[in-house]
Amino acid sequence: MNQFQKWIFLAGFIIIAQGCQKDDICPEGTETTPLLVIEFYDAADPSQLKAVQNLVVRAAGEEIFLGPETVNTITIPLRTNENVTEYSFIRNSGSTTENEDRISFSYDPAPEYLNRACGYKVNFTNIDANTLQDEDNWIISEVILLENVENETEAHISITH
Repeated sequence: MNQFQKWIFLAGFIIIAQGCQKDDICPEGTETTPLLVIEFYDAADPSQLKAVQNLVVRAAGEEIFLGPETVNTITIPLRTNENVTEYSFIRNSGSTTENEDRISFSYDPAPEYLNRACGYKVNFTNIDANTLQDEDNWIISEVILLENVENETEAHISITH
């Protein structure tokens, strides 16, 4: 290989190497679409958290999302491609005192572009909750604590039971 061919080969290698980019991998710890945080409070003392016994949470027409668990705080996803998500909240699941209430969450999805590797996350603005009334509601009231769902560090809604 003569001197000229070596320079051509070296120049070609440099041009190809400069055209390569590092992989587009979304780094761990990057914020993603936040979940809705709900806390359950005691109707007799609304300042005290109160666990819901054997709670099962199911999205309308879907498999069980959570439970049965005895918890006072839950996180649930909202649909990113719609303005409403409906869940069934079933207290005392599997017992003779089982009671199901349905809550409809309405909101405005707000997509936020992160970067090429991570794509988009969806925040939710103007969140509202409405318990569908039946003859035996165990959910007494719901209060919007934060209208915008942008992270999972604080509760967005409190439910009194």
